[in-house]
Amino acid sequence: MDMKKKNWYDEFPEVPEHVHQTVLSTLAGLDDRKVKKVKRMKKNKIIILAAAMTAVLGMTVSASEIFKWNKQAQEVFEADEEQQKELVMDQIAQEAYQTISDGGLTLQAIQTIQDNNCFYALFEITAADESIQITPGHNMEFTIDYPDGSDPFSMLNWNFVDEHRQAVSNSRYFEITGTKQNPGEEDLTMKIQFTSLTAPGEKAVAGGPVLEGNWEFALNLHTTKPVRYEINKDYQIAGCAVTVKTVELTPISVRVTCEEEDIRQLETLEGINLDQADTLRSLFVNGIRYEDGTVIEEMGYQELTAGYSDGDYTKTARFSNVIDVDKASALLVGDTMDEILLP
Repeated sequence: MDMKKKNWYDEFPEVPEHVHQTVLSTLAGLDDRKVKKVKRMKKNKIIILAAAMTAVLGMTVSASEIFKWNKQAQEVFEADEEQQKELVMDQIAQEAYQTISDGGLTLQAIQTIQDNNCFYALFEITAADESIQITPGHNMEFTIDYPDGSDPFSMLNWNFVDEHRQAVSNSRYFEITGTKQNPGEEDLTMKIQFTSLTAPGEKAVAGGPVLEGNWEFALNLHTTKPVRYEINKDYQIAGCAVTVKTVELTPISVRVTCEEEDIRQLETLEGINLDQADTLRSLFVNGIRYEDGTVIEEMGYQELTAGYSDGDYTKTARFSNVIDVDKASALLVGDTMDEILLP
């Protein structure tokens, strides 16, 4: 096959546009002898792409190095370089790289991160008029459509990043986070259509439009399968015997299912009512212990969903930093860091 005529968009649909263009221009400049040499090596597609990048950059490029995390996403998930690479290879983290300009405003989809429980998307919004200063109080109006017509999310949140993370200018990062109604292992496709940048409002009343236009993005999101632990064992949590049935773990979230009757005891102990959306602190995952004894403390644990169903209590939460699932040996819950062993 002629490598120069190969449809690299079909071969690598997840690769950013700028990488496609780099590969195409590189292959165009290679002589036939070099291209055929790559073909005879019979490596996989990623190696062929890396070879093309090597010709451009003069250095070895791995698949994970093609996809670079945005700094804002790094800060949100507190992922080190090795964890970033792992999440890219597992397709939990994906670069979007779609750019649309209209009405004096440029929107760029930068990165998405998703598993079976939650979703995160990062955009950059830039006004052509530099006198327009985008603050955390501004907002983007948008709608989301799904091919099958159903909404997989029980909750969506969105906002421009605050001033501690980015200085005020005509350009600002915009984040969308979602919590799935039911944990799903199927890939997700969504269309996000932005319609306007609006000014800061007052007293919960939205401000008027600053710039209007049409910016539509199609995001194809891969969903990872969690590691599922069948526990079915009693653990002492806040002084109560609690039967933990299952734990599902991904690098960015956790799902714990316990016997409803036992959780009712914890409710009484804490003086709360989970039927009224109170939070059960004694089941907060405040740390992860690894097999070597290292404890990863959770400083920004975020509860996503919690509730009773069919005699069980299930809590889903997102970690404040990326964890290494393969090394996890126990969840540490509550202020007393009671342990739930992972077999």
